[in-house]
Amino acid sequence: MMSMSFRQLLQELSHQSVQHKVASTFKQTSLEDRERMAQEMELASRYESSNISDAQCRSNYDLNRYSDVVPFNHNRVRLTEGKNSYINATHIKLPDNISTTKYIATQGPLNHSTGDFWQMIWEQKAQSIVMLANPVESGRNKCAVYWPSAAGKPIASRLSNEGTGVLVTLLGERQLEHGNPSVVVRTLMLEHKRHPGESRTVRQLHYTEWPDHGVPLSPVPLFRLLQELNSGKQNATDSGPVVVHCSAGVGRTGTLIIMDAAMQYFTTHDDYAGDLVADAFKSLRKQRTLMVQTQSQLVFCYQAIAYMLNNY
Repeated sequence: MMSMSFRQLLQELSHQSVQHKVASTFKQTSLEDRERMAQEMELASRYESSNISDAQCRSNYDLNRYSDVVPFNHNRVRLTEGKNSYINATHIKLPDNISTTKYIATQGPLNHSTGDFWQMIWEQKAQSIVMLANPVESGRNKCAVYWPSAAGKPIASRLSNEGTGVLVTLLGERQLEHGNPSVVVRTLMLEHKRHPGESRTVRQLHYTEWPDHGVPLSPVPLFRLLQELNSGKQNATDSGPVVVHCSAGVGRTGTLIIMDAAMQYFTTHDDYAGDLVADAFKSLRKQRTLMVQTQSQLVFCYQAIAYMLNNY
C-alpha cells in the first residue's frame, strides 16, 4: 500500500484494504483536528495569546457563523482598512509539490458581515469567488445574498463596524451550460469609496446543487466549474487568491480545493508518488478545522479525481 502511486491507488479504490486505509486516514486526521481545536478553545478562555483568541474575542464573536468553526490567529485573513481586522476567513496553501495556487477558505457571509467580505475581496485582489452553498438550505439560513439581485443596480456594502465600503454592481449573470442551472456565473464590478477612480471585475461561480454535509450526484458540473475558473486565471497578471466558501467554509470548501488542486496537478504530471488526496487533506486540516468535513466528502475526492483522469 505505501509504495502505490496515486493512479494505482485509484485503480484499487473498490478493494476493502484501500477503503479501510481511506477511512483510517479520515478518522485519525479528524481526531487530531478535534483535539487541536478543543485545546485551542480551552486556552482561548484563559489566555489572550491562544491560537484562536482573535476569533473568540467578544467583539468578534458575532462575526462567526458557527462557534466551532473559526480561523487560527496565525493564518487568518486580516482586513487592513476599517476599525476591525477580523473576518472568519483563512489563508490556505497546499504543499508546493501538489499546488502553488493560493486560496482563501471562508464562511458564507452573514447579513451584517457582507461589507467585510467585499472588503476582503478588494484588499486581497481576488478575481474569482467560488460559492458552494445556497442562501437557504432545508429551511435554514446558510449564507447571506451578498451580491445585487439585478444587473446595473449597485449595492453599497457596509463594514460591520463603520460606514460604506465597497460598491458592488452586477454586470451580468449566465448559466455555465445552457439549460443547466447547477452552475451560475456572475460578473461583478467593484468600486471603493476610499479608492476613487479605481474599479475591479470579479467573477462568482455558484454551484447550486451540493447538499450540506453531503456530496454531489456527479462530479461533472464541478469539473466544468473548475475549467471555467482556471481558464479565467490564465490571462491574469496580478491574480489574488481564489476565494472559496460554502456555509461554514470547511466541508464543501475543502473538498472543492482538493479537486481543483488535483485537476491542476494532473495537467502537468502523469502520476503522484503516494496518496495525493490524503496528503492534501491532512494539510488542509492543519490550516482550518473540519476542512473536508465528512468521510463521504473525502471518498468523493478520490472518486471525482478518478473520473477526471478517465474522462478529461
